[in-house]
Amino acid sequence: MAFDRARCERLARAMASDTMVYMKDTIKKGLEDDSFFEALAENMEENRKAFVARSGEEAAATNILERAIIDIIIFPMGSEEKFSIF
Repeated sequence: MAFDRARCERLARAMASDTMVYMKDTIKKGLEDDSFFEALAENMEENRKAFVARSGEEAAATNILERAIIDIIIFPMGSEEKFSIF
């Protein structure tokens, strides 16, 4: 499978957007309690497996998915509300 960075970035952003839509309350609670990664551990592991299956290990090694989580979930939530971790 050839590594197509733009395609992988689109996939990662879509996965992060889906997480934001379906898990907004969990995300908010995780940011309030400073337990974001623990609160979303199961979802993030599922997303990582799906990302690797669709994009390959080479793409996963670039941290594209993790960057999308920061860009799509963490950063916007930090500017939307004041959490102690920001």
